[in-house]
Amino acid sequence: MIEKTRSWLLGSKDNPQQYIQHAVQLIVSVAFLYAAAINYVTGASGHLNISIQLAMSVGTLGVWYRSRWHNDYQRMAVTFMVMITTITLPINWFLNGGSYGPTFFLNICVFMYITVAFRNNPPYRYFGQFFSVFVPIPLVIIEYCFPELISPYTDNETRLIDLASTSVVTSIFMLLMMENQTKKFLLRQSKVEQLSEQLRQLSEQDALTGLLNRRSFVNSFVEWKETKEYFTIAAVDIDFFKQVNDQWGHQYGDEVLIKASTLLAEISKENNALAFRTGGEEFMLMMPYSLNEAYQHIQILHDRFAEMKLLNGPVTFSSGLAEVKQDESQDQFLKRVDRLLYQAKNQGRNRTVVE
Repeated sequence: MIEKTRSWLLGSKDNPQQYIQHAVQLIVSVAFLYAAAINYVTGASGHLNISIQLAMSVGTLGVWYRSRWHNDYQRMAVTFMVMITTITLPINWFLNGGSYGPTFFLNICVFMYITVAFRNNPPYRYFGQFFSVFVPIPLVIIEYCFPELISPYTDNETRLIDLASTSVVTSIFMLLMMENQTKKFLLRQSKVEQLSEQLRQLSEQDALTGLLNRRSFVNSFVEWKETKEYFTIAAVDIDFFKQVNDQWGHQYGDEVLIKASTLLAEISKENNALAFRTGGEEFMLMMPYSLNEAYQHIQILHDRFAEMKLLNGPVTFSSGLAEVKQDESQDQFLKRVDRLLYQAKNQGRNRTVVE
């Protein structure tokens, strides 16, 4: 219930800029309403002061309403900034004790708000910062020259209550600004992580088939060699693939590659293995098994290839299968498994040669 109410009032947290903007507008509106109520109850101010505070409360609420419910965020943000820098702060100065009141503290909050809210809009940011910095100067001069224009506090107790209330509002405001910046940072970090993960996947995946690519094979080979007691790799090559491309076209050839990759991905998923596309019609299947166990799974793959549903009939593959030795390099292993693959081709294809 609380979350729904907060969402209704402030909007989505996924847009921290607008979320905090609406929160600040509501706080300012409530603060003016609270000040008017206190002044009315205590008799600390006259009817003119109370009327102005009520008008500021209603005006700020109207800005919030236009921004929140009429998708007029940008224009209302500028309107709100102009209102607080050129109207709210001067009025607060004259009606709340001048230099003895809380306006200086509020001015610091306004400066911080403008800096954060208009971070991506320099012209408006500079305008607001200029006014929030320099408006107090003429106000001090006016107070010095015409002290009768300042509405003094009726007693010191009223002044302390006003300062304490302002301190609470200021603290809440600071927390909102911190939450805004934290939320922005977390959103940016999340986007960076998502983009980083997408780039990582793109750098490690084959674009056509979705299998891992040669770069990933190189990295996985090193990782498995460091972490596995033993593992076996099959070098898989689709038979007569060039003729398939020449006879049926490259689009059909791509379909063959995708179907073959799907079968390799299924086998790898079933056996905690990894499947890679390392060349045109060349694949690698890395399995955490001994040579005999791996051979059984390759035979299953042969059977599934024979059942492949393709427009011009199934295709076959030749394979070389070898267990990786701990004392050999990746290049040495690849030369060894390639020799086995060529033996399979020379022996008539559609078979696996084991070392």
